[in-house]
Amino acid sequence: MDFSTEFVAFRDRMIAGQDKTFVTEMNVQVAGRAAAAVSCFGLDGERKLLGLVPLGSKSHAHEYRLLFAAPELDGQSLQEWWQYAEAVERELVKPDRSHEFSLVSVILVTGKLDTAVPKKLRKLAAGRDFTNIGQGWSAVRMAVVDLPAHKIYTNRMGDSMKNIIKPIL
Repeated sequence: MDFSTEFVAFRDRMIAGQDKTFVTEMNVQVAGRAAAAVSCFGLDGERKLLGLVPLGSKSHAHEYRLLFAAPELDGQSLQEWWQYAEAVERELVKPDRSHEFSLVSVILVTGKLDTAVPKKLRKLAAGRDFTNIGQGWSAVRMAVVDLPAHKIYTNRMGDSMKNIIKPIL
């Protein structure tokens, strides 16, 4: 398997297969690292009580998906990527009184995966609660795509990423 060729093909399928409301840029610097693709989605709307009664204020929510090549991934490099993911969440998510939620998803595509990584990944969790400044929350999701094995591993918050990535794999 030629990892570079397979990674580029995966990136292209991911971009083509995602919801068209996402805006994608390729080869973007985010918090000091070059992402192969960064896809963003934002939703702005009127806040409603029980989804029905307008409250006269606005709200917004965001999702960020960052795709990286990690040709080899072991426990130490996973920890470094996780620290990076937490830093990216702090950089991208700027809450305010109208903030509902933000998801920051870091997707690592690998050609060689250490057997300890899936278990370590499952235990990772991060996010923030913004009720002290109004409302809302953020969460960090991480998915590791093992290209040769055609498997997807995620942290607990990232379980829904499996449904997004599986058709692409």
